[in-house]
Amino acid sequence: MELRHLRYFVAVAECRGFVRASASLRVAQPALSRQIRDLEQELGVILFERSRRGASLTVSGECFLQDTRRILDFLEQAQSRVRKVEKGYAGVLSIGIVESFTWHEAITQSLRTFQNRCPDIVLSIALMNSPEQLIAIREGHLSSGFLFNRPLEDDTFDGLEVLTTKAVLAVPESSPYATRPPRRLAELQGQEFVFIERALNPTHYDRIIHACHSAGLTPKIVQSGTNDSSNLSLVAAGLGLTIVPAAAESRKPKNVVLVPVDDLNVVTTMEFVWRRDNHLPTLKTFVQALRSENTQ
Repeated sequence: MELRHLRYFVAVAECRGFVRASASLRVAQPALSRQIRDLEQELGVILFERSRRGASLTVSGECFLQDTRRILDFLEQAQSRVRKVEKGYAGVLSIGIVESFTWHEAITQSLRTFQNRCPDIVLSIALMNSPEQLIAIREGHLSSGFLFNRPLEDDTFDGLEVLTTKAVLAVPESSPYATRPPRRLAELQGQEFVFIERALNPTHYDRIIHACHSAGLTPKIVQSGTNDSSNLSLVAAGLGLTIVPAAAESRKPKNVVLVPVDDLNVVTTMEFVWRRDNHLPTLKTFVQALRSENTQ
């Protein structure tokens, strides 16, 4: 049984005769009749009652017509879906996001706009820190990710800037620094700090520590969190100070205050990153949408 048998069968049923069906299909009537007979022989049933006035469906034919229409409808939908996948308007796209920034408007707005434009693309979101994302993208476990500190010298990756944020000092609201911020990092010598463990994000950790040392501060690290969110929670509990991106203002605990320090010169850029050799259609569509949004 071939698809043409099913299409011919539906045409004869809807036209209620071989003459009109052959004209509609632009198939010679003898050839059409032969195809329907072949179909009936393969099924082992009579699908049509033939007469001089045309052809009418048997009970078996009525049943087969319902199923055949469903098959052809499903096939049409499958053809439509595969064309959308080929053009990058359907399919799956896996995206990594740094957990501390899942809330940020630069990301949520991009995802919302993209989903409205391409509702047939399923976004699979994974929460990972930046080093984990880079490894996953390199190894093909992730298609892309919103992350910090892409190694610019590594041409494995390509990226598109999403946001830039300056580092600030996070203190409990009960701290005197909340109302009288230090002008210099060196003023914080001897204060207790909470930082992430270096192994979790060596590049970020080293940039912060280098900035502190350059300004004459050797941070006294007494607690270690896993990311900015956990560090801010420790600050809220009064366990120390920390340094976070200024963009953390909108999701910090209520009893934590973010204050600028004049010589805390660390600027962090988040990018949407992917492998240069990744030609996934959905990825291409997302990058195009992100570029379009960033130029508006």
